[in-house]
Amino acid sequence: MTIIAGARIFGVLVTMALAIWAIGRELQNVEWKQRIRVVMEERSETQGRVGNLWRQYLFRIKVHRLILDKPYKAQIVSIHVLALFLLFFGITLLLHYFFVIGLFVSGGLSLFLYERFWFNRARKRREEITAAWLYEAVPIAVHVITATKRLDQAILRMTQMTHHVHLKEKLMRLSEVMHAPQFATPEDAFLFWANDMAIRDIEYFALATKEAKKYNVPIEQLWIDMADLLGKDLEYKRGIRAQTAHHRSGGYIFYGMLAGTFLVVYPFTSKFMTESTRVLFWAVIGVMTIGLYLIMRESQRIDA
Repeated sequence: MTIIAGARIFGVLVTMALAIWAIGRELQNVEWKQRIRVVMEERSETQGRVGNLWRQYLFRIKVHRLILDKPYKAQIVSIHVLALFLLFFGITLLLHYFFVIGLFVSGGLSLFLYERFWFNRARKRREEITAAWLYEAVPIAVHVITATKRLDQAILRMTQMTHHVHLKEKLMRLSEVMHAPQFATPEDAFLFWANDMAIRDIEYFALATKEAKKYNVPIEQLWIDMADLLGKDLEYKRGIRAQTAHHRSGGYIFYGMLAGTFLVVYPFTSKFMTESTRVLFWAVIGVMTIGLYLIMRESQRIDA
């Protein structure tokens, strides 16, 4: 084995080790987030457990589609991911990349892009529902609770008078749950509905309402204070997210243009490169990919 071949093998092993470390760290963070959610929301831990990486991936897609009220079938998700994989794999073969490299790149891109598509749509839907809840539904509920001191009447009036389509559908679901025999009080039904919907700000309302009922705290004043506080927090997050999205989009565009151009040209120019030039080429691609990963990590913290 020559020194050049040994250097290539060493470089491949280092790249694989970094990729495995990044994937392992990501999965560990997801697991910790799920455990914290189980403790804070009093959910069954078995709901978030997955036996393997594919089941965990399907679970994340399922959560995104549920908030969007989209039907979920594992077979359909598998077909969509497979179609993306075949598309990207065909492109890598047309660019004369090795079979193994094509599998790795195509698989990673198809899984990542499909999950990010549903993640972004679900995040926007959560923001829309939260804003409609704070600025449209809560004022209606406050007036009704002040007059009647009854949460069930407030929920009924919110369902009737709310104009936001998606929130109205959720509230209709709450009205059905509220009449279910397994819930002793409207507060219990409200808490179950909020936990099932998995929108954090509305969960705070449900939990605080249940505790306020227990200690005879005026619910209408509690809702006014919480709406004001969470509304300011929502506006602050929107501002931070808008600033971050600008820089993040710039990073994505820069990476896509530069790395895409390099990867398209490489198969046709590699035979004219020296060994040191090839090592430098892949080192640049690796540094850019690590930088993109760090941008994604920071973006996920802000979007959480």
